[in-house]
Amino acid sequence: MKGFALLLGMALMATACRASSEPAAAGPATTSRQLGSWTGKGSTTLGFVSESGSFRITWRTRNQDPARPGGFQLTLRSGISGRPMKVIADHRGDGDGAVEFGDDPRLYEFLVESAGIAWAISVDETFAPRE
Repeated sequence: MKGFALLLGMALMATACRASSEPAAAGPATTSRQLGSWTGKGSTTLGFVSESGSFRITWRTRNQDPARPGGFQLTLRSGISGRPMKVIADHRGDGDGAVEFGDDPRLYEFLVESAGIAWAISVDETFAPRE
């Protein structure tokens, strides 16, 4: 009987050790959806609506003339007042980047100021997991 109790105790300890060495389960994943995607050359204004106020902006530029680096500036503004909220990119020549942004749900717009460069912009809205 003593041997059985010893074996049972060892089995329980081994199980407990294995369980504690496993990584903790991750929380619910954040979901996202694309709000828009635009490409162009030159300057323009682009609008979009965010329901969560939380989104990721991805941009890419491709220079049109390697001898003369083009310029690209992307500014996020309030779609109601036109107030600048954040300069997302201020870049010359080829490049790319991504910026996370969080504010209130509302109408937003991009002011794209570009010369001598082709650009692409995409916006993905992110939603916190629901409990």
